[in-house]
Amino acid sequence: MTLPAVVLITGASGNLGAKLAAHLAGQTRLVLIDRQPRDGVHTADLSRWGDWIKHFQGVEAVVHLAGDPVAYHDWPDLLGPNVDAMLNVYEAAALHGVRRFVFASSNHVMGGYQDGPPLPITEDLPPKPGLRYTADGAERFSGPYAAAKLFGERVGQHYAAVRGLEVIAVRLGWVWRGINRPDQLPADRGEWFRQLWLSDRDFLHLMECCLTAPLPERFLIVNGMSANSGMRWDLTVARTQLGYRPQDDVHRPA
Repeated sequence: MTLPAVVLITGASGNLGAKLAAHLAGQTRLVLIDRQPRDGVHTADLSRWGDWIKHFQGVEAVVHLAGDPVAYHDWPDLLGPNVDAMLNVYEAAALHGVRRFVFASSNHVMGGYQDGPPLPITEDLPPKPGLRYTADGAERFSGPYAAAKLFGERVGQHYAAVRGLEVIAVRLGWVWRGINRPDQLPADRGEWFRQLWLSDRDFLHLMECCLTAPLPERFLIVNGMSANSGMRWDLTVARTQLGYRPQDDVHRPA
């Protein structure tokens, strides 16, 4: 499938955004936005409506990766980057006639199933935002972060129904920063997080699928993990609706 002629990536200086921008460079025209300055990136605070919206002119697809990525942060840290910015980017896309919008949601939207029966976690289950886990030697809770991601999904459903955007909300797994290999993952996160692993190769392939696949409806939610042996996350929708073909497995390093 052919990539959109112009793709805008928010959060382009972050872990996911920088990896995606490097992968797409030379394949399509990129418009890159982030709060952090970097060569080729437009600097903007997306939580404040401003003249940065001009960069959406002529854009065919938006991949919204911007936001505070720390899952245990509370509302004072999250309201600006994860709620206000998200709302502004949806509106900027709609105002400029963007066709497709890929929203980086999170596995934390379904984190409440961690302690439930060992059944498949599919996209049509009722959301259970938030989970408790250990990170950096401390007990953490992702409730506010997960709730903000769920809100972003619901906003996307609204913009698809009312404003005509094609929206894909991807409940992304665990893409470790830098060298993203199973042997680099922090040991204190446990098996639940290992089963969430999403390799760089599979992440980039999934994003290409999100940008190119024809959609049966204007709004779609998909799980986004690698093909990890024994995981509960069901990838059927991503496979059948987007053509996603993950190649990596956290238990079988390439």
